Amino acid sequence: MHIHARAAQILFLSILAGPAGAEDDLGINVEFYRDAHEQAEAMAAAGIRWVRLDLAWSAAETEPGRYDFRIWERFLESFEPFGIRVLFILDYGNGLYENGFPPSTEAGRAAFASFAGASARHFRGRAAWEIWNEPNLPQYWAGAPDPAAYVALARASAAEIRRSDADAWILGPSLGGDTFDLGYLEATFALGLLDVVDAVSVHPYGASHPEAAEDFYADVRGLIARYAPGRTVPVVVSEWGYRVEGLGEEGQADFLLRALAVNRKAGIPLTIWYNWQEPINPWHSFGLLDVRGQPKPAYVALTGAASGSASVAQPKVP
Repeated sequence: MHIHARAAQILFLSILAGPAGAEDDLGINVEFYRDAHEQAEAMAAAGIRWVRLDLAWSAAETEPGRYDFRIWERFLESFEPFGIRVLFILDYGNGLYENGFPPSTEAGRAAFASFAGASARHFRGRAAWEIWNEPNLPQYWAGAPDPAAYVALARASAAEIRRSDADAWILGPSLGGDTFDLGYLEATFALGLLDVVDAVSVHPYGASHPEAAEDFYADVRGLIARYAPGRTVPVVVSEWGYRVEGLGEEGQADFLLRALAVNRKAGIPLTIWYNWQEPINPWHSFGLLDVRGQPKPAYVALTGAASGSASVAQPKVP
């Protein structure tokens, strides 16, 4: 059964609860596993309370109907002692079904939903869930983005997640891209996505500077008010970041702190930054740590803010 929006919000705020005096609205995206315990300790020092990472369907289900969550179990166990919560992204195709393309048939959706339900059952009460990543982009929804196919998948998956964990917290549609794709977002709302998820997740990469995201949030909330009148549905930033290129490392650090201030002022209850560490073969420079695991100015600024030596605005939670 779908949790009423207000009840879900109360649950969400209870999930955010952490050590007294800590900022609990900040998370980080992790792209690969390396020394997870050491990562967790460094993240906690920077005030990071959430980690977002892929729980890839193709890796968890290599034989039809058999699931192996040991990789993610070890990962989660590294973060729990530090009070860091995990947001799993249930995503991407599986070669066992529909040739690895995003599910677009009843059988494919049922298989993905079964995987989602098994994931929620295994990690019951220990994780939150996001259904897919940036389905409005062709590189993540292979072929052509399809709001109807996404909402059908989200509806089937959410039903199985809630069957496994009635108190599960579910996000979508993980809207991405370097422009604000309000057309895709409205299409999902018109198809009933707001009856499926507990919070709307967006990635405001379309903001050339952090303050430019403010109008985007207002537009998203305007659409929520139109399609879910009288309800309070939180808006969550489940991914956002800036490259060093064009900004410099100090500029990247400045944009990080400004983005957090913008989101707290706008009442965004959770911001998950992209990303933790640059990969060995980097195609970007978003990381708080460089490819060798050394802290960049953005990490230093965040750690300073967490320890009180830098000023970061207090969060405003709706």
